[in-house]
Amino acid sequence: MVIVKSLETTPTKTLYQAFKSAFSDYIESFDATEEQFEYMLARRGFTAEMSFGAFIGETLVGFTLNAVGQWQNKPTAYDTGTGTIVGFRQQGIATRIFNEMIPVLRKKKITQYLLEVIKTNHAAYNIYKNAGFKITREFNYYITDKKDVKFRTKLVNNYSFRIIDKPDWDYLSGFRDFDPSWQNSVDSINRKKEKISVIGIFIDNTLVGYGALEKHSGDIMHLAIAREYRRRGLATLLLKHLCSLVEVNNITIINTLANYQPFNRLMESTGIGPRPGQYEMLLEL
Repeated sequence: MVIVKSLETTPTKTLYQAFKSAFSDYIESFDATEEQFEYMLARRGFTAEMSFGAFIGETLVGFTLNAVGQWQNKPTAYDTGTGTIVGFRQQGIATRIFNEMIPVLRKKKITQYLLEVIKTNHAAYNIYKNAGFKITREFNYYITDKKDVKFRTKLVNNYSFRIIDKPDWDYLSGFRDFDPSWQNSVDSINRKKEKISVIGIFIDNTLVGYGALEKHSGDIMHLAIAREYRRRGLATLLLKHLCSLVEVNNITIINTLANYQPFNRLMESTGIGPRPGQYEMLLEL
């Protein structure tokens, strides 16, 4: 018999093993260590008491791992990972977890539910669509070996890079043309700010762009140039510098706005193409 309950008392090791099993045959397979998994949950704002699992006896066979925070100034739950382990799929487990979870979120005054789903995951997309989720944005994502990134840089004078120890996020938001996704949000950066480098590119002493980088994973979370300094090759210089700081082989850039042509052109110039992409979806509760 399947029992759905909160994951508040479920050990991290149990969550990790279920997550690894559920995503073992995913389009982007999950091969992180338990420590990396725990770090990922912390950065995304995982809230165990607002997350739910389906159990058969002591075995966790399905789960929805939620984060809770503010999104567009509203109390929001974010699906940081939903999965069903191999051997228990196509039995309605994800739908049952969802149906039992939503009333609890509403009771806790959560007013909306946010998630991303890979475009090629048609089964999951249809579940969310049938549940009333609406597509809010379409994202691209990029994963590549850093040795495969090609840079055609222009001659730029008097530029330098500096670490920004205390970012003024209100000011830096003016460099961006779209809001970051949940995983790349300022809240996400601040949860693990000791592990994330914010680096500015300067012309003389003027800050003209910035990037946010997780060196140990190769995750580039932000990259933006002030409008009046664009089309001068500064984004390429900044991206090249960020890549040079990465401590692993892979570069990861997720959840860039799919129809945002300036970034698309930048990535095309490096020879890197996007993976299938994701839908950002939102359900008003």
